[in-house]
Amino acid sequence: MNNNRKYLVALAAVLLMHGCARDKDTAMVTDLLRDAKQKLAPDRRTVVFDVRGELTGTMLTLTGEVHSAGLKDQLLRYLKEQREYTIIDSLTVLPSPELGDRVYGLASQSVINLRTTPGHAAELCSQTLLGTPLKILKQDHDWSYVQTPDEYLGWVDDGLFQLNGEQYRHWLSRPKVIVTTEYGFVRSTREPGSQPVSDIVAGNILALRAEAGMFYEVEYPDGRTGYLSREAAEPYARWLASANDTPAKIVATARRFIGVPYFWGGTSAKALDCSGFTKTVYFLNGVLLPRDASQQALVGVPVTVADNFSGFEPGDLLFFGTKATPERREKVTHVGISLGGGKFIHEGGDVRINSLDTNDPEYSEPRHKSFLRAKRIIGAGEEYGIRRLRQLPEYTSHENQ
Repeated sequence: MNNNRKYLVALAAVLLMHGCARDKDTAMVTDLLRDAKQKLAPDRRTVVFDVRGELTGTMLTLTGEVHSAGLKDQLLRYLKEQREYTIIDSLTVLPSPELGDRVYGLASQSVINLRTTPGHAAELCSQTLLGTPLKILKQDHDWSYVQTPDEYLGWVDDGLFQLNGEQYRHWLSRPKVIVTTEYGFVRSTREPGSQPVSDIVAGNILALRAEAGMFYEVEYPDGRTGYLSREAAEPYARWLASANDTPAKIVATARRFIGVPYFWGGTSAKALDCSGFTKTVYFLNGVLLPRDASQQALVGVPVTVADNFSGFEPGDLLFFGTKATPERREKVTHVGISLGGGKFIHEGGDVRINSLDTNDPEYSEPRHKSFLRAKRIIGAGEEYGIRRLRQLPEYTSHENQ
């Protein structure tokens, strides 16, 4: 009995030692992959990096998903630089191979919702507009995981029209119109009161079939057709050629949305969140801003902040949030558009005008206390992260621009 007890104690010690070693290996791999994600794909809103690793001796097996073949190559190089591993690559590179060539999509409703996970109860993270080209990364039953031109990721179900490469290129080549009114309808005939085909919002893009008197005959990505008043839209090529983000145009566009209610994730004239408002205003003047306030704060030219706010020019983006301390990082939570000086327009319950100037009747003490910094978008180039639609192939037609 005594010998058996000694054997069991020794066996338990060996098993415990092996278990500790496995735990140590697991923790080391977890830390290594976390560091790789921070270095190679720090923003989960725009890049897929869902990688797991299992270490057996010096053999590291990788499973999960990465955004692209280029990102996978970067990851493998990084891991080899850190440790002498033999890597077993079982990663899935997106778009999913199951999609074949059908990796293109177009929003086919006036506004479609993007959610954080595939399900109607999931958080709404953003929206995208009719005619927006989308990259499809994978599918889960009726849901598709897509990336918008501003690189934002989300799950959509209804309102996505899926295409193969040939169909997508054909759509890009067709003449289009862009909706310029805040809100309206495409109707089934040229009669003003005829049955609606759908509602429309500013920034919607449809194919132009023909010009029909006071109307455009238009076609949706999914093949529906209808009639759109000329007063509500403009030929896309002409609009794009004249789109220009001047201070006067940005301010005039922003004021068009005064009173529009707040809606978390909203990016249309129906309802907006703060960064959805700034993004929409700039989009309607030919500029594609990043989606969220914290992302918008990373682009543009820094603006010097004077005590009297004299350095602010109309169109500058003003950012608000929690200032950095020794214990925590800065957190950007809100954005607005400068009207010059201390005045700014923003989505704060509804689109409204406030001021950072304590002598102004529209002064907002909470916004003053939470002000962080300003960035200039107007006049900034690609070196400052500013992208204009006329520079992006998904927003240009090779035959009609």
